[in-house]
Amino acid sequence: MADKRPPGTLGVDLRKPGQGLCGLCGEVRKMTKAHVPPQAAGNRNQVTCATVRIHNQVRSNGRPVAGGMWLRGLCGDCNSLAGANYDTAYGDFTKALDTYARTFPRLHLPRPDPAPPVRLAPGRVARSILIGMFATTPHLRVMFPGLANDLRERRDHIAMPAGATLRMALYPFRGTRLASMFNGYRVVRRREHYDVFSEVYFRPLAWALTPSGHGYDEDMGESVFDYLRWATVDDWLQYGDDVTAADLRDLCRHGVPRVRHPLLGRDHSDWVQFFSDQVTAIFEGEIPA
Repeated sequence: MADKRPPGTLGVDLRKPGQGLCGLCGEVRKMTKAHVPPQAAGNRNQVTCATVRIHNQVRSNGRPVAGGMWLRGLCGDCNSLAGANYDTAYGDFTKALDTYARTFPRLHLPRPDPAPPVRLAPGRVARSILIGMFATTPHLRVMFPGLANDLRERRDHIAMPAGATLRMALYPFRGTRLASMFNGYRVVRRREHYDVFSEVYFRPLAWALTPSGHGYDEDMGESVFDYLRWATVDDWLQYGDDVTAADLRDLCRHGVPRVRHPLLGRDHSDWVQFFSDQVTAIFEGEIPA
C-alpha cells in the first residue's frame, strides 16, 4: 500500500485533520498557509502555482491554481513570527529592486553585475526567507536545530551552521519555483552539479540554501552556484533588526549575478535529477505579465 503521508512528515502520526509537523518549532500543531516568498513580495492573488509530481519516473505538473506559492509547513505562531517582524522588510527590498530594474533594465547572463544601489534591512530579509525555507520541509529543523531555534528566539546575531550556506542571485523572469531537498547533475556538454536544501525562485530574487564546502567527486564538476558566482549572504544574519538601510553594494562587493533556473530553461534535458517524493516538495508557477 502506498504511503499517503504528506512529504516530509518524518513518520509522525498525524491523527487530527489539519495537523502537521511545524518546520520551524518542530511541534505537531495545526498548520497554516506559509507563503514563500512572503505575500509582501507580490506572492499572492493571480500568481499561479502547481505541484510537480513524479510517477513511474515521469514528471508532470498539477493544475495551476491562483493565489501564490504556499504550503502548510508552519504553525500559526511560527508563520506569524515572520509576518510580524520580517516580511515587510523583504517586500520593501523586492520593490526597490523592481524599481531599479525598470529604470536600468539588463539581462546579461550569467556575468555578475555590480550589485544594484538599493538599501535594505539585511538581517530581516535573511530571516524572512530562511523561515520560509524551513516551511518547505521539517527535515531542515532536524539537520539544523540550532538555526531553527535562533530564528524562533529572534536572536540579534545568528551564525549559519556548519554544512550550510545561504546564496542569493537576481532572477528577472516570470516563472516561479519553490522546492526542498533537491539535487541534479549535468551530464551533457559540461559537468556541473546542483544541490539544495531549499530553493526559492520568485522575481526579482533567487535564493538557495545549499551545502557548504565541496564534498563532491571531481567528475561531478563545479557547483552551479560557484560557476555563476551567486552571492553568499550568510553574514546578513549577523545584522539585527535595528539595521534597516544597508547598501546592497556594500553587502555584495563581488556583485550579484542574474540567473535562470537550470531545470526551467531549454537545457533542462541536460540534467539528471534526484529527489525523494516522500521528502521533497516542488512547486512551479508563473507571475502574471
